[in-house]
Parts: sequence; structure tokens; C-alpha cells
Amino acid sequence: MDNQPIVFLDMDGVLADFFGAFSNFAKVNHWKDLGPSELAHTLDAIIGSDFFGTIPKTWCCDELIAMTVEFSGGYSILSSPLDGDEENCAHWKRVWIKNNLNPKPSEIFIDRDKDKYAMYQNKRNVLIDDRPHNIKAWKEQGGIAIKFQANQDHLGVIKEVFKNINLNQA
Repeated sequence: MDNQPIVFLDMDGVLADFFGAFSNFAKVNHWKDLGPSELAHTLDAIIGSDFFGTIPKTWCCDELIAMTVEFSGGYSILSSPLDGDEENCAHWKRVWIKNNLNPKPSEIFIDRDKDKYAMYQNKRNVLIDDRPHNIKAWKEQGGIAIKFQANQDHLGVIKEVFKNINLNQA
């Protein structure tokens, strides 16, 4: 059991429907409808607000957590804070976790430098994240990374990787 990898779950785009909430906040159909200056202005408008505490769950949030707990016995959160709003963002993400996740995570990390957790506690850990640069950096540090974005992917992507992880070698 000591070799059991820690599964780190990202929040925005994986457990929390950041993209839908952000589009609603910006009053557009899709966040990509925003031009660069509108995007920057909308992100600035979130700073200091409770935005990250009000995001709805993704369609697969509860099932993904159940699947992860069945695979590894638990999970941890590893989520990046919003640039320029780190402390406030971390507070509201913790509120979101308290209000939306059950069972609760073993640990919560609000940290932009995710790759340093790839071998956290001397284990080869798993990251489920929607951002390609996080996936790449995690793998470069020796971890197992699964690219998953709730509004684009299906849970079979994760199930397949879990099925193929040999826990004795993880």
C-alpha cells in the first residue's frame, strides 16, 4: 500500500466547469468568442471575487472521484491559482472543495508548479489535468499524467490508464 501512487486531480476543466462558468460570467456562448483584450478584462474582473467558489461541477466530477477512490483509495487536489489573485483564488477553491466534493481529498495543493508533485512522497504519482504543458512537465519529472478535459473527453480515457497502471511498479 505504501507504493500506491497519489492521484492528483486538477479542478478547473476537470472537476469544476470553469469554461462554462467563465463563458457565463463573460456573457458569451464560448470563452473563445472573446478577443484578447476582452479575455484579459474578464480575467481581471474575476480578481478579488468569489468566482472560484461558485463554479458548477463538471458532468463527471462525482463519477471521476468515485473512480479515483476505487483505484487508489483516495485522491488529492492540485490546482493552479489565477495569476495576480493567488491568495483569494486559493481561498475560494478551498470553499468550493468543501461545498462540492465528497469524499474529501487527502490533501489540497493550490500551486502553479505542479510537476514537483510527480514524485511526491517518493512515489510515482498520477496527475489528471486538462493543460498540455502540465501533462508534459509531469511526465518529464517521472510521473504518470492523463490529459482530460471534461467538456471534450470521456471517462474511458482515465479508466484505460488506471487499468494499465501496475501498482507494484508505480
